[in-house]
Amino acid sequence: SSGWRRSVWAVPFERNGKFLMKHTFSGEIVSLSADEYKDMENIEELRQHRFIVPTDYDEDAKYLETVKLIRLMQPQKPGLKSYTILPTTACNARCTYCYEEGFKVSSMTQETAEALVSYIEKTRHDDKVTLAWFGGEPLVGVKVIRYVCEELERRGIPFGSRMITNASLFTPELVKEAKEVWKLSKVQVSLDGDRRDYTERKRYIDPVKHNYEKVISVIHMLAEQDIKVNLRVNFDKDSIGRLKGFLDEMKAEFGDEKNVTLYLAALYQEKAKPYYLELQREMLELDRYIRELGINYENREKMHSSFKINACMADSLDKSVVIQPDGSFFDCEHLPEAHSWGNVFDGVTDKALFDKLAAPHKIDDMCKKCPYLPQCTPFYKNGCPGWCDKCRGVFDLKTEYELLNYSEQI
Repeated sequence: SSGWRRSVWAVPFERNGKFLMKHTFSGEIVSLSADEYKDMENIEELRQHRFIVPTDYDEDAKYLETVKLIRLMQPQKPGLKSYTILPTTACNARCTYCYEEGFKVSSMTQETAEALVSYIEKTRHDDKVTLAWFGGEPLVGVKVIRYVCEELERRGIPFGSRMITNASLFTPELVKEAKEVWKLSKVQVSLDGDRRDYTERKRYIDPVKHNYEKVISVIHMLAEQDIKVNLRVNFDKDSIGRLKGFLDEMKAEFGDEKNVTLYLAALYQEKAKPYYLELQREMLELDRYIRELGINYENREKMHSSFKINACMADSLDKSVVIQPDGSFFDCEHLPEAHSWGNVFDGVTDKALFDKLAAPHKIDDMCKKCPYLPQCTPFYKNGCPGWCDKCRGVFDLKTEYELLNYSEQI
């Protein structure tokens, strides 16, 4: 080697006389003095931890080699751990932002539900499996949920459930059943801001029965049954200015409830807008406000502190599967029309497609030399809803805020 250089994966940060560096592959953060920061190429410890690498070091090749090696070394139990199940694509709301608009509305038949239980029995690994109920609104398909859970219990198959729901169809009796029969431990509920924003965006078919007040009361019911409730607070450019007041309301409503957490999420349509990065910055400032308020906060925006073997469900086909109401398999709950390679009746029907989707990804030309490749999803080309064309700017912002928060603690 003719010399040393800073690693592509090493992201530097300087603020108020504090110097930090984050390694996006290892997750390590180092604090440096001003002199060390200027002369980092000559610090042996930074070389040992790969913050500094030889000038001719091929990091892309080393990255792919390491990903393959780590996957190979992972202790693997054969069989699936998680089944994301859509009992129905029907819903009792007409959310203005729903990405499923235009999808065919269908519900799982009894025949498909029976085949689903047999499929779980045949393909599960020998430990407890997770059923992730999704929709549509999964509670519209409550009969399927009830049947599958009761039948798994009857067959002695250990399982637990989680759910993404608008929560409006829960009753006190159903909450009790969810806890005892479905073994429901965690629920994500979307709250689109305060009463006004929520009502405008949710557009329930029967707003007299299903509304903001009902959902708030259900969140309390779920929490009292020791079911964790994570509130996804959706926002856009129009509503973000009203979120501080909403967060104050949430602090008053759930501030002492240990089972209720929340996180902020920009509506996916905003990702294509020219102001998206500014919206992200405003959201990160609100993250800091949430911490000041002392609300239980699930920080989805925090960068990973260690290397993730699997970026998402579509990158975990040896461990998880998404099952549509007709019993067909997909790799992502957000893209049910994209890739189907089988179904609960016949198992894998398109092995070539399954093998292609399950194979370790190659590095796309667009992603080469990007410092955030180890933290990112490889599926952007397939329409991943987590990806946007401003991804580098978003990662820059998140890292800046993570290191800023870290610097304030040291």
